[in-house]
Amino acid sequence: MSLASAPGAGLWARLAAILVIQAAALGWMIYERAELLRTGTEVRLAVVPIDPRDLFRGDYVTLTYDISLLRPQVIGGDTGFDVNDPIWVTLDTSLAGPAQPQGVFRHRPPTLPGQAVIRGRVERIFSGIQPRDAPDACPAPCTTLEVDYGISQYFVPEGEGRSLETLRNDSRVSVVAAVNSRGRAAIKQLLVDGVVRYQEPLF
Repeated sequence: MSLASAPGAGLWARLAAILVIQAAALGWMIYERAELLRTGTEVRLAVVPIDPRDLFRGDYVTLTYDISLLRPQVIGGDTGFDVNDPIWVTLDTSLAGPAQPQGVFRHRPPTLPGQAVIRGRVERIFSGIQPRDAPDACPAPCTTLEVDYGISQYFVPEGEGRSLETLRNDSRVSVVAAVNSRGRAAIKQLLVDGVVRYQEPLF
């Protein structure tokens, strides 16, 4: 009896095909991420100051950005978003500091010079909460969108996460993210007080 007709030969062939497909898919994911980090538009994002004991846990960093909370009535663009809706946010990257939101949209808007467009998902919606520092800037009912961009966690080298707990509460934490033409973002660098603390390798 030949090997091809032996019992179980077909099963092994199917398993081999599945492994090849999985390896190819994994290879493509690694390549796609490397291309995003290498060619994506660099955008600096400010991290909302919180207690470092909550910010750093083990060997990954949980991050919340100042662009995570957006008020469409203030920055302009589309309104009427629902939870889980995709959202496109136009960022002004021409400034010396972190990028600032300029508008929110249901569909990808054109990118102008000095801008980047990042894609996210609406996680929560709050209504009636007006900014304390400028209550007139967002007329009632003021709507605030909490947006997830898929970059809320960043893994640091094993055993080094705890060392970041020594950060002061007033330390300025920011990231440099790479954003591609589809609005997908990936963290490229983690900065503390303007100094690069971690650099994401391409592979």
